[in-house]
Amino acid sequence: MEKIPTYKSRFNPMLPTRELKTFIVPVEWWAFKNDRLDGRSNATLTKANIETRGQDAAEARKLVVREWGSIATVGTPTEVK
Repeated sequence: MEKIPTYKSRFNPMLPTRELKTFIVPVEWWAFKNDRLDGRSNATLTKANIETRGQDAAEARKLVVREWGSIATVGTPTEVK
């Protein structure tokens, strides 16, 4: 089983009106093992989990899309209890 790294989100909710919950949002993107200018290898699918805080799952996903949306495919958030 592969080990998936977990990172913290850079963005926080603005002016929260309710209690904040912690969510884990999966992201995945294609990356090259050898990223030198003339030595690209085959691309591999890379996965990570992003830990973020938000009032609900939609807001948590929105914060991760703001940071990772141009690089990765953002999955469905799950609440950490």
